[in-house]
Amino acid sequence: MKALQKALRRPSVACVLISLLVLAAVLGVRAKGWLQRPELIAYDFFVRQQSEPNVADDRIVLIGMTEDDLKDYGYPLDDEKLAQVLTALDKLNPCVIGLDLYRDLPEPRDRKLYPRLEAALKELKRVIAIERVGYFKAPEALWDDPDRIVANNLPKDFTVDGHYRRGPLVLETDLPSPMSSLSLGLTLKYLEQKGIPVELVEVPGQPDAPLFRLGKTVFPRLTPDAGGYVGLPRVPKVLPARARDYEFLADFRAPQRFCKQNKDGQSGRDTPYDYSFREVLDGKIDPDALRGRIAIVATVMQSIKDSNPTPIEDNLRGVQIHVMLIHQLLQAAIDGVKPLSWWPEWAEIVWIAGFTLLGGALSLLLRSPWKLAPALALVLGGLGYGAWLSFKDGTWLLLAAPGIGCFVAATFVTSFTAYLERSERGAMQTLFSKHVSPSVAQALWAEREKFLEGGRLRPQRLTATVLFTDLKGFSTTSEKMDPSTLMDWMNEYMNGIAHHVDRHGGMVNKFIGDAIMAVFGAPVAHQSEEEFDQDARNAVDCALAMRRELAQLNAGWKARGLPTTAMRVGIYTGPLVAGSMGSAQRLEFTVLGDTVNTAARLESAGKDAGDDPEASECMILIGDATWQRLHGRFVTRLVGPMNLKGKQQQIIVHSVLAPALQNSPS
Repeated sequence: MKALQKALRRPSVACVLISLLVLAAVLGVRAKGWLQRPELIAYDFFVRQQSEPNVADDRIVLIGMTEDDLKDYGYPLDDEKLAQVLTALDKLNPCVIGLDLYRDLPEPRDRKLYPRLEAALKELKRVIAIERVGYFKAPEALWDDPDRIVANNLPKDFTVDGHYRRGPLVLETDLPSPMSSLSLGLTLKYLEQKGIPVELVEVPGQPDAPLFRLGKTVFPRLTPDAGGYVGLPRVPKVLPARARDYEFLADFRAPQRFCKQNKDGQSGRDTPYDYSFREVLDGKIDPDALRGRIAIVATVMQSIKDSNPTPIEDNLRGVQIHVMLIHQLLQAAIDGVKPLSWWPEWAEIVWIAGFTLLGGALSLLLRSPWKLAPALALVLGGLGYGAWLSFKDGTWLLLAAPGIGCFVAATFVTSFTAYLERSERGAMQTLFSKHVSPSVAQALWAEREKFLEGGRLRPQRLTATVLFTDLKGFSTTSEKMDPSTLMDWMNEYMNGIAHHVDRHGGMVNKFIGDAIMAVFGAPVAHQSEEEFDQDARNAVDCALAMRRELAQLNAGWKARGLPTTAMRVGIYTGPLVAGSMGSAQRLEFTVLGDTVNTAARLESAGKDAGDDPEASECMILIGDATWQRLHGRFVTRLVGPMNLKGKQQQIIVHSVLAPALQNSPS
């Protein structure tokens, strides 16, 4: 658990973990089928963008029973009249006649007229009749000729929104033998006439599920999880399941409807048929109008309800959908227009993962919501445009799942990194509040990942200069003053003295009674010798500024009748360890090591260093390690080797008298 908490403190690790969690959630939601609806909405939109609703396929002719035919012949059309229509059509030499009318029972029911229809069906070999599997049988006259029976069932997305988006090639499930769909059956007859080959292609590893090659094109078999589908919606349980039937994705490009032409060649009203039953029976159709074409016989009366929702329109008639499916099959077989395909499941997972991780990475890199928002808009817009180009090229790519993954990952990573920044900023403020200059604070925050670890400062070794100050005879002075006056006097002293540390690039590490401990070269560690030299010079400059400040304070106190004082300063440069120390409730930044102890001992050694008229108010003692880094920038006096308390070896000590340069900071 601690290892996880530590890892999560690193934004890059947190970004990856959060993105992976979002990915798992998106994949889980998708597996439940909850993203089918948005994916199919995108699918419908793309279909509408490439649909050509007013384009007709002259290879297909629709013979429709109209409202006028209803008035003339009644409904249902009796068997004798239907036999006359089929016979008249056959004389026009179409390639095939698709009877998209149910005739599982005679009309009228007394069967007196059925023998005439039966004879016509047996004689007219061009006629193919429909059966609605699970509902209506084909005409009894064709039961002995199953090759002329096709299914006009259309798969419907019952569990999503009830739309028709799929086209059947062959119905296989729960049937004694596979049955061709109406669209495939009519298309095969047309291709046979044109000499275009049709064959079954065996798929490696799937001998029981061969694919149809129609001319130039192999039709992929729709899988249960193709594209945005999940578990390919099934029809209600009372009907045979369709999930294992041979289906393909319908593109609904054209034709959506048929446009009847007047004699003058001008387009009349839009009607979903080419010729009516009356025109067929009265012989008003040009002898070549149907020659070699696919003829479909169906009802087109508005009074006979047949409204089916599709991506391009909410109320298409069933026969219109069949016509569009035939058009798609012909386009693929003859013109090589490939049907819509999809990626395998593993590729779709990689696709979703890529955009999810991209969302997290963008959030990590940009951080600012104002930068992230347009970047996300650009990425999601690119995703949508890429999916559209792919759809136009014939591949259905997921849009909702990667888009949601990208957006949610970016949102969560942004929120978590903001939380980390707030907590780290709080930790920084706890450790360094009022201790460092604004420039140091800014450097600390910019490089916080180097410094913070689990809310604590990461321990580091560095070379720095430590400065200690203390007041001479403070105990005696404090005994002569009442508490209120003493605190005011001390606060005035601390305010006057301590701010020089900040001005000279150091940090006040702590106040210890009347003493001050300051560090130059921390917490941002310096690396070069030049920086170490500058830290030493800054510390000595700071001490001289403190000396001048104390002289002014003493003058003011003396004028007000308050006690005056003197101070000692010890400075030493060397290696030390910096980090945070304390309990979980209270932490503070500190430095440890022999350098700190030596600086403290030098301050105390001021008692034994002898009187110096030039430093009567402030004795500044530095170790030889610091003196060597000053490079003659200051006027100093050699005090000599001294035995410091707690040190076995003597330390060469120098007293700082004044700056050698007039431009040193004050």
